[in-house]
Amino acid sequence: MFGAATFHAAMAEIVVGSMVLASLCALGCAAGSIFPNLLGARLASERMMLTMDKASIAGACLGLAFIPIAALSGSFAADNTVTNGLLYNKFVYTGLATGFWAAFVIGRIRLGPGLWEHRSLSALQGVTAAMAILMTTMVSSIGGKLVRGESLFDIMPIWLPSDSATVLNPIVSIVLMLIGTGSLFAVLKLGPKAERIETD
Repeated sequence: MFGAATFHAAMAEIVVGSMVLASLCALGCAAGSIFPNLLGARLASERMMLTMDKASIAGACLGLAFIPIAALSGSFAADNTVTNGLLYNKFVYTGLATGFWAAFVIGRIRLGPGLWEHRSLSALQGVTAAMAILMTTMVSSIGGKLVRGESLFDIMPIWLPSDSATVLNPIVSIVLMLIGTGSLFAVLKLGPKAERIETD
């Protein structure tokens, strides 16, 4: 048998590895779309863009599938988690990472691979991938502090605060959840329908 920390490490590596692949390929597609002449014909070629697009969506979907497993196994692997501010922040950043990756996947599926042919949509998709990998990296950093007591970001002079957490009143949390749910419903049901962009 193996311990919770070992299982969590395996799940976290799957998530981070697939998300790094997804973000690099998404940023490559965005760069190839926005700066086709600067990056050269090979990177901006139709075949390369199609390959990076498929790799980015596959990596993002795989990472999204394993995020809940990695998050739950991390809470079991950490010691003294009941009052630990790091654990609260880990779940906050996990939610943010999940939201950004879900937005990336939903945007790509609804608009299709043709979105990379439009500079504004490419820029938006690239920024979404960049924010998603930033949140994923922050979750990994906090996970390292919880499980091993150290993190890759310990060497950085400035980073997002993670040692302390502000716990909201349950009523405020419920109100924010209702606002978020209402906003999601408004966008999906009441907003304009997104048309799939076909490639030329």
